Amino acid sequence: MNRKEQTEKFAINGLAFCGILFVVLVLFSFLTSCTNDPLSDLPDNYTMELDGRLDTTNDGLYKLELNSTDNSIQTIHRITGKLLNNGEEPYPQLVEWESSHQWTLNDTAYVFIRRTINVLGDWVDVDTTYVTGFAGTIVPTINEFSYSGDGGEINTVIAPIDEMVGDTLIVKARFEDIEETIRIVLEWER
Repeated sequence: MNRKEQTEKFAINGLAFCGILFVVLVLFSFLTSCTNDPLSDLPDNYTMELDGRLDTTNDGLYKLELNSTDNSIQTIHRITGKLLNNGEEPYPQLVEWESSHQWTLNDTAYVFIRRTINVLGDWVDVDTTYVTGFAGTIVPTINEFSYSGDGGEINTVIAPIDEMVGDTLIVKARFEDIEETIRIVLEWER
């Protein structure tokens, strides 16, 4: 067999191998793409429930005691719940939250005080800087978005201020066409 015949035989064998490989890959892709997953046939049936994690009144309203400090006029509280699809944990889903209350910042948002220690070992205020210009900025009392997590758990944080005492804060959670609402009475800490 001369060199030309060897080259032709090698080319024919190479083409035959490529053709067989192509047919095998096409058949494999058809066989693997035709699987029928019974769970994928289930329609989505989402359910959502909220838990205010607080004591309730006789009317089913939650009660939050406002407990601001010298450093903050807000009371921070976490609200939780569950978002499930067909009773199972869904792929992480975006949940929107809304609150009935908001508040407005005054002009001074922050005060920075630069301090140093003098030769006697006492703290001395050297400089004070006021960060201003935020007057009229609207502050929501809720984190407006979250994603479902392990076991379908959903969470948000509310932060009402002292001026809201006596009000009923309404919190709504939305996912697609599902909306759940809870009401929280804001009281003074006893």
